[in-house]
Order: sequence, then C-alpha cells, then structure tokens
Amino acid sequence: MPLALLGHGSTLSLPYHGVVAESRNAAEHAGTLYRRAFSWLRHPVKRLEHEAGHLHEVEQAGESEVTPLIAIAGIILFLLPIVAIVLGLSFAAYFLAR
Repeated sequence: MPLALLGHGSTLSLPYHGVVAESRNAAEHAGTLYRRAFSWLRHPVKRLEHEAGHLHEVEQAGESEVTPLIAIAGIILFLLPIVAIVLGLSFAAYFLAR
C-alpha cells in the first residue's frame, strides 16, 4: 500500500518488524548471558578499582605515613608504560636501521 493512501494515525505494517524485534530480544538475551558468564573476570578489576580509589582518598587526605609512597608509586606506574613504549620504539628503530 503506498504511503499516500494511509490514513492519519494508521501504521504501516512491514514484514520485517517482527524480525527486528526478535533480533533485538536475542541480542539482549546474549548480552545477559555474556554478563553472567564473564562476571568473574570483572570482579578482580572492580576490586582493584576500589583499592585504587581508597588509596587516592588516603593520599588526598594525607592522614597516613605512607602518603608519599603512594604518590611516588602512582608516578612510577604512570611513567612506566611510557618509558617502555619509548624504549621499544627506540630499539625497533635501531634494529631496523642496521
């Protein structure tokens, strides 16, 4: 039926609406299954995030005697990947230039 012949308020029923709805439901169901199956992978990450947040709060408050160590460890953990990448690129350039 051409769209011009549809009256006001009527809807166009196309055959693929059911397929789209079924595929959406299937995708939601698969996402739920993956979330349940791999929740054990997210648990250690959440624990580390919580610990990092706690250490950040301790560092900001300055209440602990290990506050300078926390700050230094944070700087080292931030700079370590950068140094590793620079060294890796330097060695790669050296060996490719030979």
